[in-house]
Formats: sequence, structure tokens, C-alpha cells
Amino acid sequence: MSYWRKREREHRKNIIWTEQQKLQRLEQINRNSMQEIQRQINAFIFSYADKEGISEEEVRKRISTLDMEEYGRKARRYVADKDFSPRANREMLLYNLTMKTNRLELLKMHIWLELVAAGNEMEKFMRHELIAGARAELERQAGIMGMTVGGLDIKTRAIIDQSFLSAKWSTRLWGNQEALRREIDSLLQKAIVQGIHSRDLAPQLSDRFGVSNYAAKRLLITEKARVETEIQKISYQEFGFEEYEFVAEWSACPICEKLDKKRFKVGNMQAGENAAPMHPFCRCSTSPYFSREEYEADLERRGL
Repeated sequence: MSYWRKREREHRKNIIWTEQQKLQRLEQINRNSMQEIQRQINAFIFSYADKEGISEEEVRKRISTLDMEEYGRKARRYVADKDFSPRANREMLLYNLTMKTNRLELLKMHIWLELVAAGNEMEKFMRHELIAGARAELERQAGIMGMTVGGLDIKTRAIIDQSFLSAKWSTRLWGNQEALRREIDSLLQKAIVQGIHSRDLAPQLSDRFGVSNYAAKRLLITEKARVETEIQKISYQEFGFEEYEFVAEWSACPICEKLDKKRFKVGNMQAGENAAPMHPFCRCSTSPYFSREEYEADLERRGL
């Protein structure tokens, strides 16, 4: 195993270990959101249920001015305290404008507010992690090559917001939140029609959030791999490497195993084709490749 390849595989192992700590933060955001939404649903059912269950007629009564003012206060507090991004503000505004003013729809507004708050928090967390990961990879590559970062750092933000497979990571994140909203709306409608108790609704809500949490983790890990690949590519180009070698992780899938140790032209380096991520959750990487003669010439040039 070459020096560069061995070094890269050891680095992959360290990343996988520290990655688990980062993913716990996403789990916490989703768990907090689920608990608050469950509390909202429980309060709703307690307020509008009779002995036979929830009265659909009752929950569809028009809400009072007091109810709407309470929601308005909560929305304003969230915008101020949680520092909503422009995207989060837009999501909340568009949803509010489409809402009808009855009790069920007000509950949906509260739920969407919680989902927007969670989406906003995840978006900020993911952006921070992608920027930190990009800079760490850039500095690591510069250290390996014995060169300075120079002006490459300014490219990191542009790389982070690039589209991958026709969509930006932030678009996928908000799409996941919208899908979760639709699932919860469907559960609420089912609960009202069938008279399902809140305790019986809780496991189904937990399942929906489990799927959402899985999607968030998949998105972060996959996007981190894409960003690292882009950083590696511009580093190889900057430092004059013409070829690179695919480095599969220790527990690589059959797709990546077939690519392991294969060499490709740096100019043709493309995430999803000959570099990570080859699939969701891909943690593979690359290492620079050059011949023995090129290696010795490089050592001589650097006085080593």
C-alpha cells in the first residue's frame, strides 16, 4: 500500500469516528421538534375531544382572535430567537398565507412553525459543518503537498452551494421538511376521522421523524463527501497533479470496491462517476498519484 493511500485510509477512519458525534446533533434537533409537535397534538386533542373522541365539527370551527394572536406571538418569538434564514422566513410566510382559519388549520400552522424552526436549525448546522469540513480538507491537502492554501479558501463557499444531481443540499433539506409536514397532516386527518387517541398516534409520529432523521444524516454525510471531493480536485489541479487514485473505505460497498486503486485523470474527476460520493452515505476518498520518478523529482525539488 502506497504512503498516500495508507494515509488517506487512516484519515477516513478518523472521520467516521468523529462523524457520529456530529450526527447526534441532528438527532437532537429532530427529537426536540417531534416532542414539541407531540405536545401540540396532545393539547389539541385534549381541548377538542369529547367522550366519543374528537369531533370533526368542533375542530373545524373558526378560531378566535385570541388563538391567532397567540400563534402570532410564537411566530415572532421564533423568528427573533432562532435567527431564521431568508429561506425559513419564506417557507413560514408562504404556508401561513395558504391557511384557512379553523382550529385544525391553526394546529397545522403551529406544527409547520416547529418544522420550519427545526429546518432552519439543521440548515445552519449543516452549513457550518460543510464549511468547517471544506476548510479542514483544504488545509490537510495543502499540508500533504507542503504548500500554502493561498486563494483557494475563497472557493469553499461556492463549492458548498453547488448543485449535486440537479439540486442543492439546502433544497433537499427543505424538501424533506415539506414531506414530513405532509405526513403529519395525513396522520392528523386520520386521527380525526378514525378517532385515534394521541397515545396511539405517538408511535406513528415517531416513525415519521425517524425517516426524516435518517434523510438528514444521509444528506449531511453525502454532501460532506461531495465537498471534500471538490476540494481535492482543485487542490490536485493547483499543485500540478494530473492523476489521482480512488481510495475505498474499509467497509466499502461493491460499487466502490470495483473502483478501489483505479487511477483517473484529475481533469475528469467527477463526484458520482469516479469519485465520492458514489452513492448516499459514501465515505470513500482519493489520493494523488504520480510515478516513482515524479516522486523522487518532487523530493529533490523540495530539498528532501
